[in-house]
Amino acid sequence: MGLLKCLENFKPRSHDVYTENEMREINIAILKERRVSVDDIAFLAYSAQSKYVDGLTLPEMQESVLEILGKRDQFHAIMLAASVDVAAEKGLLDEPLQSILMHDLGLFGLDETIAISIAGNYGQIGVTNFGNLDVNKPGKISILQGDKEHCNCFLDDIVGAIAAVAAIRVAQRHALAEANMPKEEIH
Repeated sequence: MGLLKCLENFKPRSHDVYTENEMREINIAILKERRVSVDDIAFLAYSAQSKYVDGLTLPEMQESVLEILGKRDQFHAIMLAASVDVAAEKGLLDEPLQSILMHDLGLFGLDETIAISIAGNYGQIGVTNFGNLDVNKPGKISILQGDKEHCNCFLDDIVGAIAAVAAIRVAQRHALAEANMPKEEIH
C-alpha cells in the first residue's frame, strides 16, 4: 500500500540514488499532491526577500526553488515529511503520535528540526529566514497550517525552509553581482 499516489507505480533503483532532475521531478509531484506548487514556494521566498534585493523577480525565485528541489537533502526531507503527514491523515500511526501530528502540537519539534536542517545548508541566515517564516506563517504556510482536513505537520515547515533557502540563494547571487565578483555556483 502506497501512501503517496504519485509514487504508487514508482520503481526504485537497486542503489537508491537519483539524479538532480529525477529528484526535482519527484519532489514537484509530491508537493503537487500535497497542494503545494513551485509558485507557492517562490512567492513566499520572493515576499521574504524582495524588500532587501532591488530588481528581484518572481521568475528568479522560481528558478531558485527548482534548483533547491533537485538537492538530495530536500528530496529526502520532502519524501519523509509527506509520507509521515499522509500516514497520520490515514490514521496509521500509534497514539499519542497520531494525535500530536494531526493537531500539529506546538511542543512537537521534530518537524522544525528537519526544516532547520534544510535551512542550515545556507548558514545561520538560512535558519533565521526559516524562523521568521515559521513564526509569521505567511501565505501558503498559513494555509497549510490552517487546513483541518489534512495533516501538514511536517510539510508546512518544509515549505518554509525551502522558501528560506531559495531566498538566501538569490540574495547571495545578487550580492556577488553587486560586488562585481565572478559568479560562483551557489547551491
